[in-house]
Amino acid sequence: MKHTDAGSTALGLSVPVFDGAYHKWLLTGEELSHIAEMLNVDSSVIIKEGNIMNRERTACKSCGKFSGLDDLVHNALALGIHTPKFILHVLQNEPQNQSPGHEIQCSKCGEIFDGSFWWIPGSDW
Repeated sequence: MKHTDAGSTALGLSVPVFDGAYHKWLLTGEELSHIAEMLNVDSSVIIKEGNIMNRERTACKSCGKFSGLDDLVHNALALGIHTPKFILHVLQNEPQNQSPGHEIQCSKCGEIFDGSFWWIPGSDW
């Protein structure tokens, strides 16, 4: 399993798929470490290399961090929507249902990213 290194732009971190209808968000090493820390697990148990989302990554207006899977995890934990055990299961097995669109808070600074985000389930890649 390979994870990408975070860069200063979203180029290479978000790849259009399905004729550009969705975007593959490639999990960076920094995001992987952040997720493992939040779930209190070793990063080796997180087997996802990324996920398919409804849109490209976007830069936070406040700190410049690009939206990522770590922000989804942070939001789910902070709002008490999912348990760490459930999130780890999803990261190892894919979501079973499409999530409703929702806003995402930047896990670095707390700013709300512009627009609505949702994870596309069943995207085997």
